[in-house]
Amino acid sequence: MYPSPAAEIWIARLDHLRTYRTGLQTLLTSTEQIRAQRYLQQDDRDRYLGGRALVKLAAGKMTGVPPEEISIITAATGKPSISFVNDNIVAPAISISHAGQLVVVALQYGAELGVDVELFNHDVNLDDLMGVVCSKEEIAEINLADDKTRAQKFYEFWVLKEAYLKATGEGLSADARKLVFSVDAVSRVSLLQTPDNSSARQWEFLLRQYDEKHLIALAKQKPTSLKYSEKNTEKQVQTLQDNASFKDALSLFIEYCENRKQ
Repeated sequence: MYPSPAAEIWIARLDHLRTYRTGLQTLLTSTEQIRAQRYLQQDDRDRYLGGRALVKLAAGKMTGVPPEEISIITAATGKPSISFVNDNIVAPAISISHAGQLVVVALQYGAELGVDVELFNHDVNLDDLMGVVCSKEEIAEINLADDKTRAQKFYEFWVLKEAYLKATGEGLSADARKLVFSVDAVSRVSLLQTPDNSSARQWEFLLRQYDEKHLIALAKQKPTSLKYSEKNTEKQVQTLQDNASFKDALSLFIEYCENRKQ
């Protein structure tokens, strides 16, 4: 039996990572510490530290395995996974993202998943970016929005595409324009086309504006044994909304660092 059937989305703020940096660094392997030091900016080093430490702490919380006994493995595609010292323990799927002031980690058993967080930048040239990221259908949907919400619509598509491509492991190797989404006025997501023309109904999504500056998306592949139809599409979307919990990572940082002092 899996310890948790629901997706957990842990969110760490950069200021909390700065506060607990010294204690959290003990969770990094020597290789990870070397890699962290390659980043020129301290904020980038903290984002890297946050992603690695948060995966180990959150996976430890979910499974009961001490975080020091959890390793992160990165595939050639860049997709991360975790392993335990005890090979008999089943590992949940994980995904890591960071942007702006947030580091986000998602975990779940029994499904491939990807998470992405994006930082709003209302000064970007949307017309240039849309041609690189969006399909013709998505561009048309963005252009139907008023000037205040065009950037919002673009970032909704961007964060959803990043989450999906992390879940599949394709990452930057895929043409994002071949991945087609639609998002309605209440943030319900429809996947209209996948890059390889596989069934879009295999996937479900969560899209949430976390605060004024950050947008978060989760992509999760449905179990292949389940059957879906037009009639229950709305129910499926609601199920993911209900079964994904957002958690503040500060409690994990405090617990781990305080225990180390004892």
